[in-house]
Amino acid sequence: MNSIGYIVMIALLAAGAAYGLANKGKPRPTLSSGKQKAAVLCFAVAGGCFLLAAAVGLLAHNAAPH
Repeated sequence: MNSIGYIVMIALLAAGAAYGLANKGKPRPTLSSGKQKAAVLCFAVAGGCFLLAAAVGLLAHNAAPH
């Protein structure tokens, strides 16, 4: 429970909460068409990587001898 990953995760959550509270009520800038397409592409690639990792994890778990 005292690992570095746990500490980093808590720090990132706190930083995100502080940023959200600091910018509460301010208008958000809109993305240009090119940046919006790039963001969608990045999320699609990240989603594909997540699905691939999940599939590999499930296949490795099922293929392990009991």
